[in-house]
Amino acid sequence: MTNNTELLSSENLREMGLIGPPKAAGAHFKRYLQRKNLTAADAARDLNVAKSTITRFINGESELSVDLATKIKRVYNAPVEVFFKIDAQYKAYVVAQNIAKSVA
Repeated sequence: MTNNTELLSSENLREMGLIGPPKAAGAHFKRYLQRKNLTAADAARDLNVAKSTITRFINGESELSVDLATKIKRVYNAPVEVFFKIDAQYKAYVVAQNIAKSVA
């Protein structure tokens, strides 16, 4: 008998083509901004950071820093804890992919 939890794992769902690879926290923050009808320029102004800081983060070119997370939480009361968890899952996925490539 197969464990139903195993069938619903992210890896199994990915293998079945039902979900894509995980995304870094910046991609999720970008969607958060879109749902709030905010642009990267709006976020930069609200958070008192350079627009390039926001665009690098949402484009996956830089990671979520504690300083930026603090500002996001303070200004938007956004779920930064979730962003950090998502980022950890993304990084674990990238490591697994790198290992799989080096073994193949």
